[in-house]
Amino acid sequence: MTAERVFIVARKEFTDQITGWRFLVILALFLSLALMGTYTGIEYYQSDLTRYTEDLIAMETADDGPERMMPPVAPPVADIYSSMFGMLISSGGLLAIAVGFDLVSKEKESLSLKTLLARPVYRDEIINGKALGGVALLVLVVGSALLLSTALLLVFSFVPSPGELWMILTYAGVTLLFLVTFFSIALALSTLCRKSGNALLLALVVFILLVFLAPYTTAQVGMALMMEKPDPGAYGGDTSSEGYQAEITAYAEQMKVIESAVNLLSPQIAVNTLINGISRSPGTTLEDTLGKIWSSIAALTIYPVVFFAIAYTRFMRMDIR
Repeated sequence: MTAERVFIVARKEFTDQITGWRFLVILALFLSLALMGTYTGIEYYQSDLTRYTEDLIAMETADDGPERMMPPVAPPVADIYSSMFGMLISSGGLLAIAVGFDLVSKEKESLSLKTLLARPVYRDEIINGKALGGVALLVLVVGSALLLSTALLLVFSFVPSPGELWMILTYAGVTLLFLVTFFSIALALSTLCRKSGNALLLALVVFILLVFLAPYTTAQVGMALMMEKPDPGAYGGDTSSEGYQAEITAYAEQMKVIESAVNLLSPQIAVNTLINGISRSPGTTLEDTLGKIWSSIAALTIYPVVFFAIAYTRFMRMDIR
């Protein structure tokens, strides 16, 4: 395998996709979701800004008391991007599936895969190139949504501070990782199925399983098996007692285990956990924030690795006849 031929296949796949009508539809849907998410984020931001201004006035006019001791915190402009990317995530999995469900199966249906393999190019170069071209397409889509949202915010004079840039770029990165997850699932099923229709149907089944059924079932089973929440009345209402603190700590640990299991089984919940964890940690460094949500990042990377490996292995052993 040579990198040059991989990039040639990736460039061809990228060009074929970007010039097709399906990509234009996907891009239009993504940009529409970005506009909706940005508009919603602006409304929430203006509401928070109004509340911040009122609290600031109350603090300045107060002679003494808690108002003088707890200065309000200005809402970050990055919260608008959080809303925008949250909107993309709501339907982004289906759009990512639309990018990759027929990358290989359509070649088998049209018998062009046999012709392609007759050229001086190896199988691993083809599958790696197709995967790289699809990921590049998703990068273009996420980048376009980010640019559109930024342009709209600049029109309304909302400018993020330099300290918020890492938050915004992290939102874009985890959103891209989420899209790559479902793209890898679609690509793997495209290599496993002989027809594109079957690959699309199975990809939709997996989407429903991961987004709805698996997290709900895991949460319900986990809640049924975990201990009951400690009752302060059993300790005479003394929540500072050693026995109560030990039980409430054990209860909290079990809740964390359930949350981690749900994150592991649902990429959508994992990416929402990531974005919420970042948006709720204003003023903290990137290292501190990632230290709290590294488990969600690890969970979100499992699916792309596993399904890309399945696609690669299946394509390398595929019988092209």
